[in-house]
Amino acid sequence: MRSTILSGLLACASLTHGLLTKRAAQSGAACGPSAGNTVCAAGLCCSETGVCGTGTAFCGAPGCQLSFGPACDGNKSPTGKDTSSVARPLFGSVPYGVDVSHCTVPGKVAITFDDGPYIYTTDLLDILKRNNVVATFFVVGANGGKGQIQDPATGYPAIIQRMYAEGHQIGSHSWSHQDMSTLNAQQRHDQLIKNEIALVDILGFFPTYFRPPYTRWNADTLTDLKNLGYHVLNYDIDTRDWQGDYTYAQNTYSSILAQRGPGTSSWIALSHDILDKTVHGFVQYMIDQAKKQGYQLVTVGECLGDPPANWYRDPNSGQPFVAAKQGVAQPGGSTSTSSSVPPKTSIVATPTSTSTRSSTKTSSSSSSSSSSSSTSLVTPTAVATPNFGAGTGNSTGLVSGSGPAAATAAPAATKSPSAAGHLTHNYVLGLVLGLSAFAFLL
Repeated sequence: MRSTILSGLLACASLTHGLLTKRAAQSGAACGPSAGNTVCAAGLCCSETGVCGTGTAFCGAPGCQLSFGPACDGNKSPTGKDTSSVARPLFGSVPYGVDVSHCTVPGKVAITFDDGPYIYTTDLLDILKRNNVVATFFVVGANGGKGQIQDPATGYPAIIQRMYAEGHQIGSHSWSHQDMSTLNAQQRHDQLIKNEIALVDILGFFPTYFRPPYTRWNADTLTDLKNLGYHVLNYDIDTRDWQGDYTYAQNTYSSILAQRGPGTSSWIALSHDILDKTVHGFVQYMIDQAKKQGYQLVTVGECLGDPPANWYRDPNSGQPFVAAKQGVAQPGGSTSTSSSVPPKTSIVATPTSTSTRSSTKTSSSSSSSSSSSSTSLVTPTAVATPNFGAGTGNSTGLVSGSGPAAATAAPAATKSPSAAGHLTHNYVLGLVLGLSAFAFLL
């Protein structure tokens, strides 16, 4: 009798697991948690609204649900050498395993841009160059349906090369802008390693600075990031430009800068280069206000007193990256005379948008400051109604303390439950049904 009951329980649990984890749903079928954890068939994506299909509306990151859509942009991998086995020694004085929200060098403002590059980023680089200031870009590998950043056909490799050539700092913002606190260990690993592979393909090295999308993470995420040698970068001014209220953004930014003088304070400001009005208006405002109040605009590495070599990791040795271009200006305004990993050949990119664009073209040197290479002209194209996942978990402009911002504003990301979570959930439900069967047998 006991064996019969046990068999009934196991069969019931197995049946429940099968019902709750349906596989190979076809185009147009429901998928995801709202459809009993149904997974779409190979080649299909599970949209943010839980429907199987193809195309950017279904597959674009971060909306596509990774656990239920095999063909989600976030599940695809860039071509290039896997960086998983690269040594990850921890170097420099900037801490690991915690979030860094504040500068340590007074008198500095580090303007940071998340979620790009996009069609406005070249104009932003032009503006920064005209103002003789530098910034930090936390780049995403494949979000908003814009294509993969290392693909020459997108035009983004040249934009990222230009960022580096003009002294800006490049950090990672994940492969497809997923909420790291909702991912399982393998998905978190993929989000970091895939972006590294893409950036090594573009630059020859990868960053040691990472900003989690939506500034959300959990203890496991911090541990993973430390093990992979990443500093976790937060901010203490959230302009919330992604909400489109630029009066609020300006008031927030200027009032926080005015709280304390540059003699004793410094700031890390968050904004987004995927937004037209941020690039063509708000950026100049931020520059002007910082200069007006006596601040110097720098990269996050500089405002933390971190030498430029520590901002990047050599994919061969795992050590701090030593720039290869002899006599060429390096991040932070220094000049390198070393020769290690050759930089990638540059291509010129001129993104387009609805407003008037500068025709300035910049070409990075392939071997020295006296020789440059422009091999093709590639124009990134706008994505119709893109979802880049811009947003934060912060409800106010000023972020204080050492932890993540209070999560009072819901992130735009679609939660991607872990595989372990699916199994546990299904097992519990199976157990409940099994116990019901047990009660019936009694």
